[in-house]
Amino acid sequence: MKTFLIYVVLAVITFTINFAIFNYSFNLQATPFLHEEQRVESGLLMLKTTLPAYAVSSIILTIVFYLIAKRGFR
Repeated sequence: MKTFLIYVVLAVITFTINFAIFNYSFNLQATPFLHEEQRVESGLLMLKTTLPAYAVSSIILTIVFYLIAKRGFR
C-alpha cells in the first residue's frame, strides 16, 4: 500500500508540474494579446483538452517509473 501511495503522489506531482509549466508559458506568451472573451474561451478549451492530456501523461510516466523500479537497472 505504501508503494501505491508513492506512485499516486508521483502522478500528482508530475501532473502539477506539467500543468504549471504550460499555464505559466501560456499566460506569459498569449494572455497579453487576447481579449477577455478569448481568454475565457481558451481557458475552457484548456480545461477540456490540456488537463486530461496531462492526467494521461502523468499516469503513463508513473507506470513507466513503476516498471523500471520493478525490473531494476540492468
